[in-house]
Amino acid sequence: KDETRIGRAANRNDIVLDDGQVSREHALLKRIGRRVMIVDLGSANGTFFGGQRVKERILNNEDIFAISKYTFTFKDQTGTVAVKYEEQKIGNTVLLRKPDQVVSGLPQIDKNSISVADFTSKTLLDDIEALRKKAETLSRLYELNEMLGSVFGVEEIFKKVSELMFRLTPADRFLVLLKDSATGQLTPVAAEYRRRSTSSNQEISVSKTVLDRVMSERVSLLSFDTQADSRLASAKSIIMQNIHSVMCAPLLAKDDLLGVIYVDCQQVMQMFSEDDLDFLNAIAGGTSIAVDNAMSHKRLVREELARATYSRFMPKHVVDEILANPNALSLGGSNAVVTMLFSDVRGFTSMSESLPPETVVQILNEYFADMGPIVFDHHGLLDKYMGDGLMALFGVPYPSDDAAVNAVAAAVAMQRRMEVVNRDLKARGLSEIAIGIGINTGMVTVGYIGSEQRTDYTAIGDAVNLAARLEKEAQAGQIIISQATLNAIGNQFPVRPCGCGEVKVKGKREPVQIYEILWEETMPRDSSEIQSSPYIPRPTKS
Repeated sequence: KDETRIGRAANRNDIVLDDGQVSREHALLKRIGRRVMIVDLGSANGTFFGGQRVKERILNNEDIFAISKYTFTFKDQTGTVAVKYEEQKIGNTVLLRKPDQVVSGLPQIDKNSISVADFTSKTLLDDIEALRKKAETLSRLYELNEMLGSVFGVEEIFKKVSELMFRLTPADRFLVLLKDSATGQLTPVAAEYRRRSTSSNQEISVSKTVLDRVMSERVSLLSFDTQADSRLASAKSIIMQNIHSVMCAPLLAKDDLLGVIYVDCQQVMQMFSEDDLDFLNAIAGGTSIAVDNAMSHKRLVREELARATYSRFMPKHVVDEILANPNALSLGGSNAVVTMLFSDVRGFTSMSESLPPETVVQILNEYFADMGPIVFDHHGLLDKYMGDGLMALFGVPYPSDDAAVNAVAAAVAMQRRMEVVNRDLKARGLSEIAIGIGINTGMVTVGYIGSEQRTDYTAIGDAVNLAARLEKEAQAGQIIISQATLNAIGNQFPVRPCGCGEVKVKGKREPVQIYEILWEETMPRDSSEIQSSPYIPRPTKS
């Protein structure tokens, strides 16, 4: 890669540093020929090499440079083994093979020249014929493995495997049963027949005796004459369907049993041989890998889609918990004590009227790009964006005793981050902005709410409405909390009564006691290391 960008903006950089001391586009690693240069992109706080601020510098192997609190060590990969190409004649004796030529050609023998009475010659002919069959088998296995390497659908995999079994063995029926990961029971997923006239809807009787032995011992099984095999004599399915020969092989993945391939032959004069078992055994090995890959691919795609969906509004640790234990998250509505945070940009409407629409959108995107990670860092769930405002929930989807503390800590971090946001806006010749924040704690209904076409994970209830109204009461640069939130955070933060300490809120009969978080008096702290401090005690009503 010729360029690697470093900065705070996630949508503009290859290496993202979520730090207020890092500019949105801070530095650039640029390849110049076989060398690499670090270039500072006019950042506010600079890029440092050997303790000195640098604008540009060519990097050598093991060089160290620093951006804010982050230290980078440059590893030069150009010093790998060099290859020199020379023109050199190829010798006169050359052997060439195409990838599908698994074995070289076998000698041609005139069968008429061999005497029937010559036992040695007849044995040689039989051996060569056996080798021909094995060569054909190897070629078909190559063909199968080539196909399996590019297929991620189990249906297509089993279709190809069945065609190969019918072509090279006397199998009349081909069946695949996969193990259900939840119940451990075998479930049929594919059934193919040599004679197309056979109805695909008919019931297939399978020997449980055969399946049990293959699954328990995890070995491939062949019975040449099932009617006479004492170990299978009690299997009614074999007797009733006049099955004379049966093979079964396990599909294994590491230490797990994925399922089995089961084939049988109903023709008296055509029974499976030992070579057929070897062939099925080889096919089962390649098929196991392909099925395991297909299942893993399907699971990874499903998880990636779920991760992409959840990550839009949930922090990484919550997404990881949900994917690790999906049943722990109850879909639908449930009541829970949650802390709600609402924030809104003050004066943004009037400012946006004087700016081009694309500039307005860019400012909002950059503002939300700074605020979203703060919510996640404090174990919050980003419920939604609303114009120039946002709603976040703390204490969901898993309950937390620190939900209110995390919400207030997030609000403090958001107000502090506004200094960085405004510094960037000012550098671009734009007006500074400020936010007001309202926080409330209470019992609400949370869950997936919506229609069949669209659902959102959100919270509804009177406590949510109160949090939204407190945000409307907050002035630029203020954090307003309710009495319930104050009760939940204890003396973790410095507070004071807001105005007269009570405010009449629309929809409430009695005045609501509200407080202001004195966020400028708090020390910068990590949300996971908040400790009790003897701040201003809670005001009490006289």
